Amino acid sequence: MSNLVQIVGQVSGVSTLLSVDSAGRAVVRDADSIAQTTAVNTALGTIDGVLDSSLVQQSAAAASLAAAVVDLASLETLTTAGNASLSSAVVDLAAIEVKQTAIAASLAGTLSVSAPAVSTTNVLLEDATSVADAVTETSPSTDIGNTRHICIFGGLDDSSGVIITEVSADNSTFYVNTEQSIYGDGVSFFRSMTIDAQYVRFKYTNGSGAAKVWTLNISKKV
Repeated sequence: MSNLVQIVGQVSGVSTLLSVDSAGRAVVRDADSIAQTTAVNTALGTIDGVLDSSLVQQSAAAASLAAAVVDLASLETLTTAGNASLSSAVVDLAAIEVKQTAIAASLAGTLSVSAPAVSTTNVLLEDATSVADAVTETSPSTDIGNTRHICIFGGLDDSSGVIITEVSADNSTFYVNTEQSIYGDGVSFFRSMTIDAQYVRFKYTNGSGAAKVWTLNISKKV
């Protein structure tokens, strides 16, 4: 009987131990489950953060792409406008070429340019004229017309003699042009001058004390 009581007590103790072991294992399983759940939650949180960052980057990329599309549209508009302007310029050039061709055709054979004929006119005003001492000799006047540049040359054997130039608008009243006086060297003289009047003549006064010989030519190009 006492042995039976002992066996029952041992069985009861074993049952108690088994219950404690089961309870402990349950606690351990619960702890593992909580730890695993926490790890999963942490991983999910990380994944959410990555996804949020990716969404932000995708939004920025989409905005940049939209801006690029707008820029391309603007570029296409500018290109179209440029092509239109270029086409207009080409049309204008074509019109100018047509007008030039028409003008050239109209002028063909109608224009001719030739150098004007130039001739030299020479007039002998004094032909070895003897001028006595203290006498003034006046040459004939010359109508030089529209000619402005004339050339005076000849001979005078008075080394101190001066030939005075006189001009007139009506070939009646003459005026002394002191700026165009001609000084000889006792043998010959030459002077190129500009005369704005229509008529010109020359005057020599002999003050040498002896007779002198005067030859005078006037030349002009017309």
